[in-house]
Amino acid sequence: MVDELYDARAADRFGLAAGQVCVMIHCGSRGLGHQVCTDHVRIMDTAMARYGISVPDRQLACAPADSPEGRDYLAAMAAAANYGRANRQLLTEAARQAFSQVTGARLDLVYDISHNLAKIEPHRLDGRERRLCVHRKGATPALPPGHPALPADLRDSGQPVLIPGSMGTSSYVLAGAEGGGAFHSTCHGAGRVMSRHQAARSVTAATLRQRLARQGIAVRGASSRGLTEETPEAYKDVTEVVSAAEGAGLCRKIARLLPAGVIKG
Repeated sequence: MVDELYDARAADRFGLAAGQVCVMIHCGSRGLGHQVCTDHVRIMDTAMARYGISVPDRQLACAPADSPEGRDYLAAMAAAANYGRANRQLLTEAARQAFSQVTGARLDLVYDISHNLAKIEPHRLDGRERRLCVHRKGATPALPPGHPALPADLRDSGQPVLIPGSMGTSSYVLAGAEGGGAFHSTCHGAGRVMSRHQAARSVTAATLRQRLARQGIAVRGASSRGLTEETPEAYKDVTEVVSAAEGAGLCRKIARLLPAGVIKG
């Protein structure tokens, strides 16, 4: 539910109003995307010497974007991204049908945005325009108002950014900010402070359900393990994270949402 508006004009452009019920869907290609990353880190790890590249951490393994390894990675990543978009489209349609059947109301899409993607984009660097491969790991695009890549209806507000918190905390709708540092990027979520294994060991599903119920939050999960992996304590304070991103000039707050119900697949 929309609990607070920070920019009423942009919120209205996004179709958001105080007290409004919203559905936030966070879904992608986690298994497929992870496999694509694993496979291509291994390939690039062996290829870097041929290109004279060295990195301090194997997870940063890379190759030139126009090399055979780079092109293969970008193609595989695009396939995983399309898989994630198809997932979200199907889940959105299922949510629309459920709301229509129960309330007679229609859900209108605010925005569908991806994260953890590499994209070839034009940026000004070292005083000249260049085509760069921007890999937003743990981040998402946040184009500022007036950016030519924005559709006309978002040109004056900036690109919407959806920032999920956790099952028991706020989530935020942001927008790109003027200046837009970090190649027009911002964080895509609160970020974990516990691994999934640590989180699952820290609480039982029954205790977690009871605690969230006392907060007025209904929770449903496909498995007890899936719920405990997402316990709120596993994540950073989303409000502090969003404030830091806004303070750095990466984005600006549009609206805060509070959870009423959570479904964990």
